[in-house]
Amino acid sequence: MYTTQILSALFIIIPLFTISGVHAAGGFAATCSGYFVRDNHFLQANCGDGVGGFKDSTLDLNNCIGNFGGNLVCARNGGYAGSCSGCGIRTGAFMTCRCSGTPQGSAIVADLNECVANIGGNLACAV
Repeated sequence: MYTTQILSALFIIIPLFTISGVHAAGGFAATCSGYFVRDNHFLQANCGDGVGGFKDSTLDLNNCIGNFGGNLVCARNGGYAGSCSGCGIRTGAFMTCRCSGTPQGSAIVADLNECVANIGGNLACAV
């Protein structure tokens, strides 16, 4: 009987994670449009909310990306903008910046789809 109760609970809990929009990966660009980087580190987009509507959303990318040795990588509270400038979307969901730690501050690229998710119409860090 105890095993049956546990299995019943799992059948209820597991689908809730799917419904609530918990994501392990980013992929925001599949459900967001008109995205751009403002003031070097704010990602703005219009995102589908999963129930037929759309929301304007803004995310501080400093919370999702870091500059480590001249490489932009997904990192919670990475604070990349402290050492990077001129950041913007160039192609698709790829952001380029000029960052310290690279030869002569050369441009480096981050795939925002790896670092940013759309959860219910709100941009969020995927890390």
